Amino acid sequence: MIKCVLFDLDGTLLDTSHDFAYALEKTCLEYNVPNVIYTELREIISEGGEAMIRLAFPTLEKDALAVRKAFFLKTYFDNISKHTSVFSGLEAGMQTLADKKIPWGIVTNKPEWLTNELIKQQAFPSKPAVVISGDTLADRKPHPAPLLLAAKTCQVAVENCIYLGDHPRDVLSGKNANMQTGAALFGFIPTNTHPADWQADYNFKTAEEISDFLNSL
Repeated sequence: MIKCVLFDLDGTLLDTSHDFAYALEKTCLEYNVPNVIYTELREIISEGGEAMIRLAFPTLEKDALAVRKAFFLKTYFDNISKHTSVFSGLEAGMQTLADKKIPWGIVTNKPEWLTNELIKQQAFPSKPAVVISGDTLADRKPHPAPLLLAAKTCQVAVENCIYLGDHPRDVLSGKNANMQTGAALFGFIPTNTHPADWQADYNFKTAEEISDFLNSL
C-alpha cells in the first residue's frame, strides 16, 4: 500500500522548461551567441545547469563557462516562476493528495537556493511534508540517502513510498531505497532514450495518468 508520494521536481512535478529557456536566451544575448533551440534544451534539463550552459557554449574552458553559468542561474533565479507550473493534468492528483491527507514530498538534485525559491512561488493544494534538495546531504540521487531521509521525515516505511521521476537516475534511486518507482514519461526525456530499460514499477505516459493513479490510492 502506498502511503507517501515523492516527486522529482523538474520534469515530473513542475514544467520548468520555459523559465530555463528564457534564462538561457538572456545568457546567449549577453554573450553574443546564437540561442539554443527549445526542444534541444528541454531534453537535457534533468542533467542540470552545467549541461544546459554547455549546450550554448560547447567549446568554452571551465573558468569562462563558470562565469556564463553563474549569469544563467542568476537570471533563472530572478525569473524562476514566470512560466512554471504543475504539469497540466497533474493538478487533480495534487488535489487528491490534499483531500486524502496523503503526505507527499520533493526529492531533487536541484540546489537548495533554487529549490526553495521555486517552491515558495507555487500554490500547491497542500504543503509538501518534506523537501530534499541536491545539497541537503553529502550524497545525491541515485544514492538512496535523500529518499531514505524523505521517508523518515514523513514517518512512512520505504516500502510504502513511491518515487516518481523522469530520469533513469530517479528510478535507480528509488530502487536503491527499496521504494516503488514510477517513470514520468512526459518529462524532460531525450528522444533516443528507452524508458522501458529503466524497469520502473509504473510507467506514466501523461500527467493525467499519475492523477488517475493517485486517485486510486
